[in-house]
Order: sequence, then structure tokens, then C-alpha cells
Amino acid sequence: MADSLPPGAIAPLFQSPPELSYPGLSPQLLARIKQLWSARGLDFDRHWREGIRALPGFRAVPRLDDAPNSAAVDLVFLFDQCVLWVRSLHRAAALGHARGTEGLAPAQWHGLAGLFARLEEQMTALRILALTGLPLPAMQIARSISEDADMALVLLIRPKLAERFADCRSVDEASEFWRRHISGGRAFRTISEKLYSVGIDHSADTDYAKWRRAVLTTLGAAVHSNVLTSGAQARRPGQVLLNDDSLHFATFRVHELCAYAQLLTPELTDILRGATDPATGTDPLAGLAAPLSGILVSQIQSLNTPAPATVATGRTRRH
Repeated sequence: MADSLPPGAIAPLFQSPPELSYPGLSPQLLARIKQLWSARGLDFDRHWREGIRALPGFRAVPRLDDAPNSAAVDLVFLFDQCVLWVRSLHRAAALGHARGTEGLAPAQWHGLAGLFARLEEQMTALRILALTGLPLPAMQIARSISEDADMALVLLIRPKLAERFADCRSVDEASEFWRRHISGGRAFRTISEKLYSVGIDHSADTDYAKWRRAVLTTLGAAVHSNVLTSGAQARRPGQVLLNDDSLHFATFRVHELCAYAQLLTPELTDILRGATDPATGTDPLAGLAAPLSGILVSQIQSLNTPAPATVATGRTRRH
């Protein structure tokens, strides 16, 4: 059935199996992800239709016969798993705040709900850009996604900072908060210090930190690029997406956010379950927040290192 999808096709009918929207998807990856969902008693197809197929501007991955392997299509599929998790966390955090769920302070729930709402919009936009070939805005959004992922972790580990964020009442106050606590690598340093206490070294001289700086520098260049020389980017033979660099970094950062959130707040899954129960009857996406966190961490190994000549040169390691 997937072979019947023509190049550049829009999404199949709403009730079609998800795999029809990813022509060329690795059967092994699809089977593994569905097994992870099934093991937790979750209906992957139904939640995919509710959380991904219903996205504004949704379209299927175009079928390209010159793709050398399934890597690019697999990347979109894994990115969409991250979108599902972000959407579920947005709704779970909003419920946690509304219900005053214990485990996180009200300001933490409030901040996380706002951040995940923004992440949801950014990832929806990045998905559209990844499938339509607009590299500069895709790079800008990927950079913003990375910053929001850092900020979400900071709010989890520093409740008092979450209170300061919640107290912002104007654009100027929010901008000042961002400059003082998040931008310029400040949030990353805070997270690195906390991660070091649990045995993960992300100090400035590690391979990971160097790779991260190189990627963010490249992505940040899109904000100040020369409009006279930016020009339309041509698709290379065998390249499925123009924006797979930005898509890969965003996918990696959301996987990382999910894993570190549970590492730094070990009780987070139980907290999310408490915030959403019995929300599954009224908001299925909110009920996904707890179980999907485990699924996302389990699929990190499926996110392959991209090919050379991508957003950062000399990139061979992610950790």
C-alpha cells in the first residue's frame, strides 16, 4: 500500500494506518515502536491519529525513489514520537497546575505548561518546514526548541527560579528573565552541574559540550544570515529532506529532555500519572504523558548519528 503513495503526496485518509504516511520507513523500527506501545497496553494507531495526523498542516513524508536508505524517513517518524510526547506533556502540565497536583510546585506546573505549549507549536512548524524545504526558518526554530528544552529542565530542578518565571508579567520582564537565567549557555551550565551530581559529565570541555556549541552556533547563524547570499538550497541526490539537520537536532534534544527530566526528577512519571488520572477519559493525550516518557527513552538508540557534512563539521559523537 505504501508503494501507491505518489511523490509529494499529502496525507492519506484519516483512518489509514500510520505507516502509509512514512513511505520507505524501516519495518524493523516500526515493529519496535509498536511493540513498545503494545507492551504498555497503548493503541499506537489511535493515538497517532489523534496526536499527529490531526496536526495543523499535516502531510505525509513524500515518497522519493532515490533515497539510499530509510534513515531520513525514520527520522521523521522518531520526530513525530517526540511531538506526541510534547503534546501530552503540555496537557498533563496544564492539568497538574489546574488540579494543584503534589510533587511539583504550582509555579513549576505553570512554567512547564507554558513551555510545552510553545514547544508543541514550534515542533509543529518545524515538521512542516522539514517537509517543504525552508532551511533558514527551520534552523531558527531548532535553536529555539533547544533553548526551551534547557529551560524546562531548569524549572524542574530549581523551583525558586520557576517562581521568578511565573512572576513575569510583561514582555520586558520575560526578556530580562531569559537573558539572566537562560541565554548564553546559562541554563546549560545549571543543568550540567546537576547532571554531574548524578554521574554525567557535561562540562565545557567534553565532546558533547563542544558538539552542542558547534551545532547551536550554526543554527544561530540563521538569525543573522546575509539575505543576499542565503539562496534556495538544492536537494542533493538521495537526500529526502532539506532540513534533516535541524530535525535531527530537535529530535535529539527532546529525547534528551525526556531522559534527563526523569533522571533529575526520578518521581516524575508518578507525578505525571497523578496529574492525569483519571484524565485519560477526557483527554487521551494527557494520559499518554507518563507511559510515553518510558517509550521515548527506550527508542533513543534508534536515533542514528547523521551523515557527515551536516550542521556541524567533525561531528561523530552525541555524548
